Amino acid sequence: MLSEFLLLATAHLFAVASPGADFAIVIKNTLRGGKGAGLATAFGVGLGILVHMVYTLFGIAIILSQSETLFSLVRYAGAAYLLWFAYCSFQSRKSDKNPLETPTHIELAIFHAIRQGFVVNVLNPKVTLFFVALFANIVSPSTPLWIQIGYGLWLSIYTMIWFAMVAWGFSRQLVLTWYQQHGHYIDWAMGVILVTISVRLVI
Repeated sequence: MLSEFLLLATAHLFAVASPGADFAIVIKNTLRGGKGAGLATAFGVGLGILVHMVYTLFGIAIILSQSETLFSLVRYAGAAYLLWFAYCSFQSRKSDKNPLETPTHIELAIFHAIRQGFVVNVLNPKVTLFFVALFANIVSPSTPLWIQIGYGLWLSIYTMIWFAMVAWGFSRQLVLTWYQQHGHYIDWAMGVILVTISVRLVI
């Protein structure tokens, strides 16, 4: 079972490190709301992984992946949510503050940040397909349920740790000072990325 876990962990490592909707929302909230908002968003993304784990273990993920109607509903809901974030990003404007001043953040409630990370992850159909493929092809049906639950907990915790590191990196003073003057360009670029991701979800 060690080899099974190592395969699972390695596949997840590469998947979580690749830029996507989770990555985009963590960076967006970190740059706009500070490290606390970024860490809260990372926590929300990790909680979303637990949802995928639960319905995968109960076989609901397979039903979702094989039901075109249900799967389409998840895709369109996820795409609409990302488009809303993109719209908010496009509202960003150039700051008129002195670049020597201490960077300030837009206030973002911790629960709000957690909810954003959670919803973006849960409504991402690519995560659903990833979990189906992961558990169907790597995890043996004979693997005890408690061990499979342990796999899911590890995936959730590692996801939180990874995106917490992302939030920490993008909350450094140098990054924030630069963002204060040029952040509107980043927000617009993030909006384009979110629109691109949302379009890819529905085609």
